[in-house]
Parts: sequence; structure tokens; C-alpha cells
Amino acid sequence: MNKSSKIYLLISFAISYICFGIIVYSRIPFGDVFSNTFYIVLFTLGCLGPIISSIIVYSLKIDSLGGLIEFKEKYLISDSKKYILLIPFFTIVHYGLNISLNNVQSYGDFKNFFISLPIMLVLFGSQEIGWRSILQPALEVKNGYWKSMISTGLIWSLWFLPLIFIPKFIILPQFYSQFAAYLVGLSFMLTIIYKSSGSILYSSLLSTCIFALYPVIIVKQGFMQVVIVFLEALIVSMVKKKKEAIVK
Repeated sequence: MNKSSKIYLLISFAISYICFGIIVYSRIPFGDVFSNTFYIVLFTLGCLGPIISSIIVYSLKIDSLGGLIEFKEKYLISDSKKYILLIPFFTIVHYGLNISLNNVQSYGDFKNFFISLPIMLVLFGSQEIGWRSILQPALEVKNGYWKSMISTGLIWSLWFLPLIFIPKFIILPQFYSQFAAYLVGLSFMLTIIYKSSGSILYSSLLSTCIFALYPVIIVKQGFMQVVIVFLEALIVSMVKKKKEAIVK
């Protein structure tokens, strides 16, 4: 990894682990976090660790990063607006595979999607510029395209690690490895939509939609997640080949 990706991870994990660690140490159940202002602030700040780190790394112009000007440009929509269709496409693919393979535990109220949407945009959609434009490209230089997406997903799962120790968190500790696979599958889709469109905005919106649907389509925590990862990788590979064929 280059210097920018190392500093990005150091700052991201430091902020998030400290904030999440305090919540874990307090032994407060996850549901109660959102009824206490102090813990709400801690949880939010922890989730914002990656975007805070991204802003710092870009502003320092480390490696080849072009400062805050390039940071803003990453969110610009390119001329190829057709790639916005990949947002609903991959959202349907992700949850469609879970539904078709009977990997849904239960269904929530669909209105929760609209309630969660702005929250997930801030907490998780905002993280995308760090994972996709700083970390993944740095890993790709050494490990290649596919390995870099897998590595990014696994590192992303390490960022989530403290959360599973919060009592009654939605991801149970015994299913952490399957959740890591779940994030690798998301990493495939989030990376291809960013690389295809050239805009981190598309990746942020896709991440937002998938996490906002989490309380609506509650997937099972088990081995089937690993199977779904392979299927998502296959679909991403097909999209990548089609894009390359169009470019040629």
C-alpha cells in the first residue's frame, strides 16, 4: 500500500475504534444507543471516521491526490449518465439473489427504507470515497483488480469489527466471517460502479440504497452469504467485460 492509503486507514480506524470502543466498554445494548445523545454522537462520529480521514488525506495531497479540489471532483457526474442505472440494477441483484436463494429471514416495513435512506447516506454512503478512491486503487497496483476488491472488502469488515461486540448488534459475533463475505460481495459491486462511471457519487448512492434496505429485507446470517458473493462476482465480471467491449 502507498502512503496515502496507510494514513487513511490509520486515521479511519483510530477514530472509529475509539468511538465504537467506548460504546462497547459501556455495555449499552445497540438499540439503546439511539436514545442517548452522548452515544448517538459517538456512533455517528465513529461511522464518519472514514470520510473524515479521506478529507484529511486529500487535503494533505499525499501521493498523487489532488487536494480538496480533486476530492470535490470525485463526486461530479460524468457524461456517461447511463451508469446511474447500475444503482437499481445492483441493488436488485443483491437482494434478488438473497430472495431467490431463500436467504431472507424476514421482511420489515418498506417505509423504513425511506426513513433509513438519509441516515445511511451520511453514515455509510459518505465512506465510499475512502474505500474506493484511496484504498482500492492502492491495493490494485500490487494485487491486481480482483484481489484488491476482495482485500478492500475484508479490510472494510475489520472496520466493522468493534460493532459486533456491542450487545444486541444486528450482526452476531458468530456470523462475523459470513458478514465479511457479505462486504466482499458489496465491494465487487461498489468498485465496478465507481470505475465504470468515474463518479464516487454513484458508489455512495448504491451503498446507501443497499444499507437502507437492510431493515426492510433482513437477510439470514449464514454460509449462503459466501455463495452469493461468488454469484455477485460473476455478475460483476459480466458487467466489466461488457463495459470493456463497448470501450473497444
